[in-house]
Amino acid sequence: MLKAIKIRLYPNETQKVYINKLLGSYRFVYNNCLALKKDKYIEDKSNLGLKELGNYFHQELTKNPDYIWLQEHNTKVLKQSVINLLDSYKRFFVNGNGFPMFKSKHDNQHSCRFPLEAISKRNDYSKYKLTLTSDLKNIKFSCSDKYVNYLTKHKEGIKSATLIKTKTGKYFLSILVDGDLEKILNKPINDIIGIDLGIKTFIVDSKGNEYENIKIKRNNEKKLAKLHNELSRKEKGGKNRDKSRIKLAKLYEKLNNKKQEYLHKISNQLLNENQVIVMEDLNIKGMMKNHNLSKSIQELSLYDFKSKLIYKADWYGRDIVEVDRYFASSKLCNCCGYKNTELNLNDREWVCNSCSSTHNRDLNAAINIEKEGRRILNDKIPIRCGKLTPLETSDYTVGELGNRNLGNIV
Repeated sequence: MLKAIKIRLYPNETQKVYINKLLGSYRFVYNNCLALKKDKYIEDKSNLGLKELGNYFHQELTKNPDYIWLQEHNTKVLKQSVINLLDSYKRFFVNGNGFPMFKSKHDNQHSCRFPLEAISKRNDYSKYKLTLTSDLKNIKFSCSDKYVNYLTKHKEGIKSATLIKTKTGKYFLSILVDGDLEKILNKPINDIIGIDLGIKTFIVDSKGNEYENIKIKRNNEKKLAKLHNELSRKEKGGKNRDKSRIKLAKLYEKLNNKKQEYLHKISNQLLNENQVIVMEDLNIKGMMKNHNLSKSIQELSLYDFKSKLIYKADWYGRDIVEVDRYFASSKLCNCCGYKNTELNLNDREWVCNSCSSTHNRDLNAAINIEKEGRRILNDKIPIRCGKLTPLETSDYTVGELGNRNLGNIV
């Protein structure tokens, strides 16, 4: 199982200078290869691959007298920028991501990847010092004892490492490790649950539990506005402007860390308590086009939360089922199935015209999502008595559902 371990680095001044030069060289190689690839395509429609760009890197860049400073760094590390560029092209054509853009030294975050061949294999992580290359030795780092033990135990499974410099000037190293899963979840309380993602309340599940929207940015708008105004008044290029920029970046970083901690807490709790989680396949891009709601939707980080659920479910043998985005979860009565076509976003509660049941909008949607998830499961796999039975008497063990081809099941 691949897992990324993120640790904080504390380089000394000499190491900081070298790291900054390495990040600049990495960016330089990336930009030059991107320019060459674009020019060649415009010139004769040729598509340069790893071989052509690799030859350009070795022959035209590293051996050019004007770029002699490139020879100060490990060529295996610098060549990873070429691989990253080709990967960006692949994500653009296959996944529809944005077209590769030139990197700037003014970007919010800088990073470079160290392949396995460039990483020293003599590291003793228990001493809280590590060596990346011959020029980056004995860098101090900090992380939890749990991560230190994991790195020590699976040292032979390290695949690569990504060095990151944040906008606030902090240094991190994300180490990709192929190791065993140490956390084993207990038997889930519920066999299946539906969750409705919203704005007023972040999550309401089909059991009636609610997870509030902490509104991390809206509750700190005055602080952010004040620091933005301070930054705008500072003269460009001055030291005071740089101080204001760092102060603003630190606040954004603090707010983002709080939000990430909250998302991890909720996703862990849902996966601990439930075997199957059913959620809507939300059209985030389409929702962002609603200018009245776009700010709130962006603040929630719905896509980030969904991705956390998916990869953690894969780790722990849980299952995620996605309901079609056009399924009218809020408008259907969960008691009789009547569809309220006149329901709008302002209606938080409504009464069914057919059976006179009173519904909380979000709870009703979560219950309908759970029912639709059960229907999807019943259509995809044979389950006794036509419904998903409790895990104690089910023919399917924890995680077995995820090993089947279930279509809408992630």
